[in-house]
Amino acid sequence: MMRMIIMSLMAIFLVSGNMFAQSINVKGKVVDKTGQPLVGVTVIIDGTRTGVATELDGTYSITAPATAVLRFTAIGMEDLKEQINNRNVINVTMNESSIFLDDVVVTALGIKKERKALGYAVSDIKSEELMKNKSANPISSLSGKIAGVNITQSSGAAGAGAQIILRGGTSGSEGKDNQPLFVVDGVIYDNSSTLVGNSGFDGSYKAATTTSNRIMDINPEDIENMSILKGPAASALYGSRAANGVVIITTKKGKEGVVEVNINSKLSTSWVKSLPEVQTEYTRGYMEDQYDNQKNYLGTVFNDFSYSSWGEKSNAQTFDNIGNFFQGGLIYDQSASIAGGTKNSNFYLSGSYYDQQGLVPQTGYDKYTFRFNGEQRAGIFTFNANAAYSQAHTDRTLTAAGLYGSQGTGALYGVYNWSPFDNMSNYMNEDGSRYRMFGERLDPWEERDNPYWIINKNKMFDDTDRFTGSLSVKADIADWWFVQYRLGIDSYTQTNSTRIAAKGAIKQVWQNGMMSDNNLSFKYMSHNFISNMNKKFGDFDLNLLLGAATDDTEANSKFMMAWNFSVPDFYSYANASTENKQFARSASQKRLAGVFGEFRASWKNIVYMTVTGRNDWTSTLPIENRSYFYPSVSGSFVFTELLPKNSILTFGKLRASWAKVGKDTGAYETNTSLWPVGIYLGGKIGVGNSWTRGNPYIKPEMTKSTEIGVELSLFKDRLRVDYAYYTNDSYNQILSPRGPQSTGYIFCSINAGNVYNKGMELTISGTPVETRNLKWDVALNVAGNRGTLDGLPAGMDVMYVTDVQYAGAQAASFNGGNFMAIAGTQWKRYKYNPEDANSIKELDGKLLLDANGMPTYTTSLSEVGNREAKFSGGLNNSLTWKSLSVNMLWEFRVGGDVINGTQYAMTNSGVSKFSGDVRNRELTVTGIDASGNAVSNTWSADNTYMFNGVETSGYNIIQSYYTSYYPRETANYITDVNLLRLRSLSVMYDFPTRWLDKIGFIKRASISASANNLLLFTNYEGDPEVAASGAGVGGSSSVGFDYCGVPATSGMTFGLNLTF
Repeated sequence: MMRMIIMSLMAIFLVSGNMFAQSINVKGKVVDKTGQPLVGVTVIIDGTRTGVATELDGTYSITAPATAVLRFTAIGMEDLKEQINNRNVINVTMNESSIFLDDVVVTALGIKKERKALGYAVSDIKSEELMKNKSANPISSLSGKIAGVNITQSSGAAGAGAQIILRGGTSGSEGKDNQPLFVVDGVIYDNSSTLVGNSGFDGSYKAATTTSNRIMDINPEDIENMSILKGPAASALYGSRAANGVVIITTKKGKEGVVEVNINSKLSTSWVKSLPEVQTEYTRGYMEDQYDNQKNYLGTVFNDFSYSSWGEKSNAQTFDNIGNFFQGGLIYDQSASIAGGTKNSNFYLSGSYYDQQGLVPQTGYDKYTFRFNGEQRAGIFTFNANAAYSQAHTDRTLTAAGLYGSQGTGALYGVYNWSPFDNMSNYMNEDGSRYRMFGERLDPWEERDNPYWIINKNKMFDDTDRFTGSLSVKADIADWWFVQYRLGIDSYTQTNSTRIAAKGAIKQVWQNGMMSDNNLSFKYMSHNFISNMNKKFGDFDLNLLLGAATDDTEANSKFMMAWNFSVPDFYSYANASTENKQFARSASQKRLAGVFGEFRASWKNIVYMTVTGRNDWTSTLPIENRSYFYPSVSGSFVFTELLPKNSILTFGKLRASWAKVGKDTGAYETNTSLWPVGIYLGGKIGVGNSWTRGNPYIKPEMTKSTEIGVELSLFKDRLRVDYAYYTNDSYNQILSPRGPQSTGYIFCSINAGNVYNKGMELTISGTPVETRNLKWDVALNVAGNRGTLDGLPAGMDVMYVTDVQYAGAQAASFNGGNFMAIAGTQWKRYKYNPEDANSIKELDGKLLLDANGMPTYTTSLSEVGNREAKFSGGLNNSLTWKSLSVNMLWEFRVGGDVINGTQYAMTNSGVSKFSGDVRNRELTVTGIDASGNAVSNTWSADNTYMFNGVETSGYNIIQSYYTSYYPRETANYITDVNLLRLRSLSVMYDFPTRWLDKIGFIKRASISASANNLLLFTNYEGDPEVAASGAGVGGSSSVGFDYCGVPATSGMTFGLNLTF
């Protein structure tokens, strides 16, 4: 399909050669309003990087297409555009700029507003900036570029999603996604990271594989710009979904008088960034202490009947199983578009194909996209139509774990924990059957599958078909009043499929194979009507916007599973008997209606004020609570308008805002549902209440936000500063804590708890150097957030995230503690109590040891770490010299804990280098006993000691310490991370127009090369950008948990861009 689209676009180009004008030489002079020549004005062919600078006398000369547009820019002057229209001489007069006077950004409902009028922070990223480090996931291209925007790539797997959080999470419930709302061309766009299926049906869960997030269905080449509305004040008009902020994506349109065909081709290669070190001294197996009937020690012998590598020392051959497993990845990225327009219409048509080969063999991700945007003006009416279709396919594998309850393990868990003394590539016998390491000594369901068997025999894949579109009509009733109606739709079908081969290390009932196909059909439809009136009265500029919106969201899921196939290796539901098949279905629907208004007023371009209000009615809350109102107020004061003009402080603005945003809940949380008819205790057929109790009294969740900020421009816009301080208080949280089963239920949604965020953001940017041929732009952003949770009811001290449990730790939010906490166990230590006369201060903090001299430890979980960084940011540098441009993006982070579950697993298995090193040195544990007496014991591997009342080898005591006691201090696997990363380095060269004139039909051409993630300086063992359960996990998310995942990648990309 995509090849046909691209061929069609090429054909359009070939038959439309007469539309593309030849280049001509244009000369002219640039002066200011007093007639003085302007030196150093940049004259650029619009839409390119081809340009010149004016001479000392203000003159310039440039070769450009006869139908092109010239853009004149200079620091301290207003930008100016001139259509060439076959003219050879173009003289222009530029006006002095009031900085930010005409700087507009896209805000709520797609309304463009002057930046200086805003009382809240809005960040705008243009397509040129996104393309400097283009990614299949548009979210990833934002990383390090905007203060307060935290991006986490969940893994290095093909098609893996990324998480975006603006100013911290607002909901402590694991069922609530804390990512912002996405709006594409005015239509709300679902960005879920859904794994269709569940642990209770076919064993699917996020810890077992990777997932994509649905914003990846967009072709990044289609994006014109992205506006990030960080706070509730900026997004209040979008309603309940906007409490976490909004990302507004505007796609490209055609331009008047120009028809252009653009072809963009990129080839990328990627490789594993870093891999964990392994020990190559100790073989697979264990050292077995032997005793007689009277428990007298007889000696220690080696036993190879184990998957772990706590065996004897050996000089035998070892294999680089981890390094040999991962392959280099290739990405083919092709896109084509044609765009054009007249005075009253424009169109944009594009198609793309993206094909990614994964680092893990047999995995990959490919995507086709197609988009049409059109606009037609007729009289007072403007009609817009947008349509986009995408088709994505992902080949995945089991990663950190096997399917829930299946007995198996994930391929990546196996890779990291496979003994280096065994050749992992030996996974099949000559007859094609599975190689069994221990022969018949274990049943198949008690074994561990070889990773190569998993990736070659057990298939996991998903397919997504998506259509989004909108139709809108705008009527300009008067020059001060317009009305607009928009109909939007977002629908997709996602199917996750699993094929488990027979005779593997899976549970007994699946020994003849298993298949599942789980389907999600999602449809969102919206209607939106607005009326906007703007009128000036003397020095006052007033604007009134009124509107109404309705949303209808439907989700239907179908689950199918079959096992115990009659014909081997034939996956078909017809190949299983009725008792070996299972089907299920679920459906949900929710509606939301809202009315809203916004009043804006300004005086003399000095003082600006905005007041908004919205009332929503939702179908998911009880009748008495389903209507809720929330207002916002914001303002700005441009104080430099009252100061004499000077060359130092060019522009200054103070801003402030307060907002309240409501949030409803999921469908049917007010109802108590029944389990399907089934066989219960005593073999009786019946029904019963589910373990989730409905709450008919639930109220909407609310978020209150405040923000103050300052914006400065100095030295005629050479230097710009933007500072913000904000608070977000999300109260009446809709939580579903685990309760006592004595109530008859496990979960029940309640209103409880406050998530409180406060933080600061600072952006410093500018143009230190700008000459005729050289320009240097630099931007530094820094942000820090502090998120906490409190207000939970008595007896409920912590909110866990069920899908994030690794290395004996769990993602959690503690009452009165940190929102992004790590819950784990601790070694017990003496606590000095100054109020107790018998308490000894000198013993404070010392380890409490048991009778064997080993640390004692807690069994309940407590807060042992905080995953939130103290502060983070980025440094973005762009250098342009003539037609050559270089961009370098650095990211940094100070603080924030990451738990290294990969090292935890590898040490328990005896594979990590650390586990080898500790066997080569003595172990000393120092502390106090129960009576407070000082205790210090030292064990060496070559001696024996009394342990648990019997003589025990020091080797096994050391193993016991590092597999049973050491992990009980969860902090032993936690790193307080600092990092400096070269996120991207890109170089682009625009071919000179005079070269292209010789070809005749090419308007613009450029080549590019970029490198991603080349350098990383960190105190963490590996890459700390991790989210073990993927993007889109609710509550405090899985960010900061590293557990046997696909490692991060580095890569190189080479591109060619042609415009005809």
